[in-house]
Amino acid sequence: MNSTITMTAAALVLACPSFSHAAPPTEAEIEEKIAAAMTYYRAQGPDFSLDDPGFHAVLDAQLNGIDLAECDMKTIAAMEMLWAYSPNAKPIWMGRVEEAAAGPEWLDACLILAGMGENDKALAFATPHGFAEVPDDRLGEVIDAMGPLSEEQLIPMQGELVLLVDRMPDGDATTFMTGWPSYPELLSKAKVDADRRRVIHDRLVEAMKQGMAKSEELAKTAPEAEVKNHRQAADRMKSTLAFLAGPAGRGELIGYAAPKVDLLWNSEGADWKSFESLKGKVVVLDFWATWCGPCVGSFPQVRELVEYYDGYDVVVLGITSEQGSVIFRDERGKVKAEDFAGECGMMKEYAEAMDVTWPVAFTKQNVFNADFGIRGIPHVAIIAPDGKVAYNNLHPADPLADKVEKINGLLKKAGLKHPPSVAAKRGTEKG
Repeated sequence: MNSTITMTAAALVLACPSFSHAAPPTEAEIEEKIAAAMTYYRAQGPDFSLDDPGFHAVLDAQLNGIDLAECDMKTIAAMEMLWAYSPNAKPIWMGRVEEAAAGPEWLDACLILAGMGENDKALAFATPHGFAEVPDDRLGEVIDAMGPLSEEQLIPMQGELVLLVDRMPDGDATTFMTGWPSYPELLSKAKVDADRRRVIHDRLVEAMKQGMAKSEELAKTAPEAEVKNHRQAADRMKSTLAFLAGPAGRGELIGYAAPKVDLLWNSEGADWKSFESLKGKVVVLDFWATWCGPCVGSFPQVRELVEYYDGYDVVVLGITSEQGSVIFRDERGKVKAEDFAGECGMMKEYAEAMDVTWPVAFTKQNVFNADFGIRGIPHVAIIAPDGKVAYNNLHPADPLADKVEKINGLLKKAGLKHPPSVAAKRGTEKG
């Protein structure tokens, strides 16, 4: 992409109203600003890059004139999509968040830090408060934010985490949707003993069933305008209960044999029927779909990882399922497939057009594979050479150094050759 600001960016920058007043932007103004950024993003098509200076100019224009001191954490969280991707704004806004994390807004600030991947900082600010200072109705948010924490960080919290079972919601299905479905997996990472985890899992499932029943009852008695929401909540809870019946939901995924997945087709034409076909290698599973913008947006990072492990016992495998169509990022746009064979053929064309340098596979199981706890894509899981799941719920755009550290650790443990760390490699290149 041209390094100069595009005409689209210039138009959006000039069209952006400048805020000279101290009052924080309203919800409507925030929506307008985000819409401007999305307009630029969509206009770039497949050439879009988060490093595009034109995109940064649009973001900075939307943030121009806002007095951070007047913005509370809810306003800052609502605008995260704007400041988080601006190299100029991000350090300033993150500084404001860290400042708030040391004060009364510590909970909201820590949740923002965790969402930005600053888990160590979030933990440092939150630890003095503990779970006791978290309101019951916000525990789900905290559980959700704790998902990326390591075993080493979670094990000291074992006792506190177990006690959260007594603070579960007792409302309808909606009260369980955030965080609580991942509670058993969190207990597993914290090394809570299996018997206690099963008891807590069963209590959680029973409470969720009661919540679903309440939503179903509300759907019968609520005003017509609310009926749809209650029905959708009950349907989502059915899906959640199915997830909790699987390995990830039971907290029996990490450290266990990878769930059975049937590989129906792959772009390499390799004789792969399941993950068993790849045993002996580190397998990085990237669950994605052609319609998923963030999935496609992370292709450069996936390509970088593939190049890093060229010649090593590492396979990066894009996992998707039959979608009925393929969304090309050129003039073809969305093309409906006549049948599964047709979709496979189009996927091969798509991979070539998008410079997908790693194999892509269609699975019999839905790309939102409940056994892996997939509730959104992109979603990355890593299988060790022994066939056990080592990592789950990662993002393909995570820093290369973090991914290399994880993969190299698995290669070392298996006695397999591995490349140098990212820091060591960059040091050698500079030398």
